[in-house]
Parts: sequence; C-alpha cells; structure tokens
Amino acid sequence: MKKSEQYEMALLAEKALRKAEAKYGELMEELKQEEEYKASNLAVSVHDSIRNLSRKVEAYLKDQISIDKLIDEFVFEYDIIDGEMEIEKEASPKIKRLAKRLLSSYEDFIIKVGGKRKLKKLENTEVLAYPKKSKGKAYLFWLVGFFGILGFHRFYLGRTGTGIGWLLTGGLMGLGALYDLFALSKMVEEQNMYNELRSAKLKQLAGE
Repeated sequence: MKKSEQYEMALLAEKALRKAEAKYGELMEELKQEEEYKASNLAVSVHDSIRNLSRKVEAYLKDQISIDKLIDEFVFEYDIIDGEMEIEKEASPKIKRLAKRLLSSYEDFIIKVGGKRKLKKLENTEVLAYPKKSKGKAYLFWLVGFFGILGFHRFYLGRTGTGIGWLLTGGLMGLGALYDLFALSKMVEEQNMYNELRSAKLKQLAGE
C-alpha cells in the first residue's frame, strides 16, 4: 500500500475512533443509570484503548511515528481487548458488543495497511513472561497507599485506569478502597488468570 493510501486509512481510523469514544460515553451514561451497574475491567480497557490509539493515530498523521509503529500499537490493543473478552464475566453486554466492533475495526485497519502478518505472528518470537501477582504484595500496596485510597494496589495489578481514578477521587471517597479490601484476593486471582491466558495466546501466535 502506498504511503498516501496509508495516510487515508489513518484518517478513517481517526474518524472511527472519535465515533467509538462518543459511543463509549453514551453507553457509560446509560449504564450508570442501572442500579446494579459495576465498572468492569473490559470497560476500562476499551476506554484506554480508544484513547491510546487516538493519540497514536494523531502522532502518525503529524509524522511523529512510522506506520509500522502505528500498526504495532493497533496489534497490541487488539490483543489486550481480545484477552479481556476471553476472561471478562461481569461486563455489560453493551460493552461487550462495543468491544467486538472495536476488534473488527482494529483488525480491518491492521490488514489494510499491511500488518496482517503482525496480527498473526509476533515479530519477536520470544514469548513474554508475566510474573505472577502476589496477594501479600497486593494487600501491602493497599495498606501503604493509605488503606487503598491512593490506588497503589490497582496499579500493581495493572489496572492503571481505575488506579488513576482511585488516586484522583480518594478511592471513590473511601468506599472503593473499602470494597477493594474484601475483593482484593479475587482481583489478584483474576489478574493471574488473565496473564496466564495471554501468555498462552502469545505462545500460540509465536508458534504459528
């Protein structure tokens, strides 16, 4: 594909990401009206993915990064969302549908700009190893983070989005921090399961 065509595809991706961000905002407003709504890892990952790729597309359009770097970012975000879809049980069906549409659009962009091989096989065949998260360390981070208010334990578990949220809101005014005290053990188990699934997937991709 010519560079001019890749540029056009990036413009279309930028437009699609803006629409996806607007749709995400609408869905979150709807979900917040539901009595039993609870934020899920998938919802946070979808939001972070859209924001990250929007910045990367903008950087490419300003000639700050190469098309190969942009493709790598799309492949990475595809893998993250796909992994969350495999293990997420509590996410709203609406968020899951949006995530599926994102995966489809990411795949379409990757293939059209010449990144099909990167989607199927990692350039670096060394399989990433994900260290197992410790419950003891997670509770320690909860404790030293002013009893969970600063969200250190969430950063430790890779939940950067909600970690920032905890940091800015004082652990959702202490209620979220208190909830985490009782849910932290399960959160660690879920993260370790996610890491194992992702590691197995990367092994499969690297071996194709």
